[in-house]
Formats: sequence, C-alpha cells, structure tokens
Amino acid sequence: MNITGSLKRLSLSDFVIRDIIELDQKEFPRPWSYQDWQNLNWSHHCLFGWFIESEIVGFVLIGHVNGDDASHLLKICLKSGLRGSGTSQFMWESFLNTLKPLGIGSIFLEVEADNSRAIGFYTKVQFKQIRVVPSFYSDGKDGIMMLLVL
Repeated sequence: MNITGSLKRLSLSDFVIRDIIELDQKEFPRPWSYQDWQNLNWSHHCLFGWFIESEIVGFVLIGHVNGDDASHLLKICLKSGLRGSGTSQFMWESFLNTLKPLGIGSIFLEVEADNSRAIGFYTKVQFKQIRVVPSFYSDGKDGIMMLLVL
C-alpha cells in the first residue's frame, strides 16, 4: 500500500463527508455529531482529506478566516491502523504545503494534557507549548495550547 497518499481540499457537499464523519466518530477521542459538522461556517473552515488508493484514511480540519495569517487546528485524524507507519508525517507535510497559498503563517491548537501520543506528534512537527488551560474540556480535563510558526 502507498502510505504517502494524497491530500485533497474538501467541502461539506463532497461525497466523502460521511466517511470523514465516520472516521471522526471511530478514531477521534472527542468526535463531533453530524449536526456539529453541519453547523460549521464553511467560509471560515478548511477541510482536507487524506486518500490512499481512493480511500479516505485521514483528515485535517482548520478554522481560518481569509486574510488572517493564523489558523486554528481543530482536528487531525488518521485511521488507527496507519498510526506509526509514517503516514501521519506525509499527511502533515502535504497539509503544510497547502497553507502557503492561503497566506497562513501560524497554527495554534488545544490538546488534552494527558494525550501523550498527540503531544508527541505535535512536538515532533515543531509545535511549542504556550500554556496549560485548567479544566479546558467539558469533562474537566486540562488542555495544552500549542503554537507552530511556519
């Protein structure tokens, strides 16, 4: 299998959105409902799907307002069977290359303080911890804010 895959910008109307939502429900620690996805203001969000042999196996969702040089990483998700294979690195590098034409110079995110796997990935791709936000999540878990300057 070609683990490098290809990245494609998607919209809610694309035929793969149900696959994205299913992937989110199955693989993401805090999945969104279908209604959550429907309620996004798509003029301020960018969704990218990662395809291997025409199958959607991952995605990246950012919040971004045209003209702003900062974006907010809302979700990055990859099928669990591909984690540790190098696929996430290929997906991330492809995603970063799509940001240049959008004029994005920085990305910030929040991650659960106890999600060591995600924190390890973000650190590996050069995110820096800004601060810990106590009780950031609805269940009382702390969040870590991180920033990547491109």
